[in-house]
Amino acid sequence: MSLEKFVDALPIPPVLKAKDKRDNIPFYEVTMKQIEQKLHRDLPPTTVWGYNGMYPGPTFEARRNHPILVKWKNELPFEHLLPVDRTIHGAEPDKPSVRTVVHLHEGRVRPENDGYPEAWFTRNFENVGPKFVHEVYYYPNCQRPATLWYHDHALGITRLNVYAGLAGFYLLRDKKEEKLNL
Repeated sequence: MSLEKFVDALPIPPVLKAKDKRDNIPFYEVTMKQIEQKLHRDLPPTTVWGYNGMYPGPTFEARRNHPILVKWKNELPFEHLLPVDRTIHGAEPDKPSVRTVVHLHEGRVRPENDGYPEAWFTRNFENVGPKFVHEVYYYPNCQRPATLWYHDHALGITRLNVYAGLAGFYLLRDKKEEKLNL
């Protein structure tokens, strides 16, 4: 099959809005789930995993030195979308095949909010990894503005979960950038 190139618009994920505030800090809830999404106009919808029902996931637009809180929720199916190699460290048969933990790549955060590979959790937090600390992550945004990305980081299955679609942008902005009118 030959597909015509450049016929679909580049997907621009929407900016995520805070659900509410907790202790005057913006609070977000982001749900991981299996979805059907068109990846090319001439192909049928493809099964992927996404954040808030889309791949790539919605974009966070955060401000430097303004923290946010995020509750990452796993509503993925119990069976993995892709084959899991049970011989890889962290993917042994005694581990659930579908588990997640979100890592903010290059984000400066405390260890308990960093998406440590063994801090994974399953659907509705029924099972958690040995390093799991809490359900809500705190991102202080105390670093230079940057284009970051968030993605799954579960030990032994990171590559599968990201390949399945668990990735999105996290834009950290400041006043200097705003003046550029980009």
